[in-house]
Amino acid sequence: MTTLAWKKITKLTTLGVLASAAIGLSACQSTPTAPVIQRADSTFETTGVGSTKVQAQENALASAKKTCGMRQAIIVKDELKYNGVFDEKTGRMIDQVGSIAGVVLGTGKPNLSRSDDFEYNISFRCQ
Repeated sequence: MTTLAWKKITKLTTLGVLASAAIGLSACQSTPTAPVIQRADSTFETTGVGSTKVQAQENALASAKKTCGMRQAIIVKDELKYNGVFDEKTGRMIDQVGSIAGVVLGTGKPNLSRSDDFEYNISFRCQ
């Protein structure tokens, strides 16, 4: 194998390793975590946001689990808030009508939801 061919292989290998590392590191940050506030009574508070109820809850619980580490997060109080443009039922209805129209017209489904439509506020303690 010539020196030029060896340099090309080494360069491609290095680029492959760097690309794999970048993809791996970006996958680790797929779940956004919100700031966690510690209160005087040994409880914590955080808020998860998402385009759906489940996503907002998962984001808040991920922050709680990360804060507690090996201990279990015990939810003391929780509150779900909808911040969408329309009220929740109207937004769902418009989304369904848009889906049907998209299938009929072949244009695809319009997305009216935002990534912060739902807020899930929790107070928790680690046990």
